[in-house]
Formats: sequence, structure tokens, C-alpha cells
Amino acid sequence: MNENRILYSDCIRIYQVEENFIDSLQESGLIHIVSENEQKYIEYDDLDDLEQFVRWRYDWDINIEGIEAMHHLLGKVRALQAEVERLQNELDFYKKIF
Repeated sequence: MNENRILYSDCIRIYQVEENFIDSLQESGLIHIVSENEQKYIEYDDLDDLEQFVRWRYDWDINIEGIEAMHHLLGKVRALQAEVERLQNELDFYKKIF
């Protein structure tokens, strides 16, 4: 087993979610499930997102389509924040010159 993965079945047990919820996230492209040696795994890199999706689903009762939309919008917000930071750094650079 790759050290950067968690067993699919362990993930379901740990997060106490239904198998079809994880499968729906995978079908939507929100997480990636890897099959190897007749076992399914979830990459550790996907676990932060998975935890967030679990909270959105079970704490806020948001469906898969809503999770997709929120994830997309959150990605846009992060990109805009990075752009603002880049522009602020550029502005600070030019302020020092003049």
C-alpha cells in the first residue's frame, strides 16, 4: 500500500459516512478514489476537502450539487485573494520606487 493513501473502508468508518456519499463525491470529481490490488484508497491530499464536504453534508444538510457549487465558489474566492495579494505586493513595490 502507498503510504499517502487511506483505505476507502477505513475512511467510511472514521468519518462515519455512507458509501454512496463518498461515491457521489468521486463521481462529481471532488475527490479521487484509487483502485489497487482489489482495494480502494483515498489519497491523503483529498482528506482536507473530504472533511469539509462531510461537514457541509451532515452538519448543514447540503446536497452534492450544493457541495460542488460551494467548492467551486471557494476556489474562486481563494484565487481572487491570491490575486489581491499579488497586486498589493506589486503596488508596495512601486510605492517604494516613487
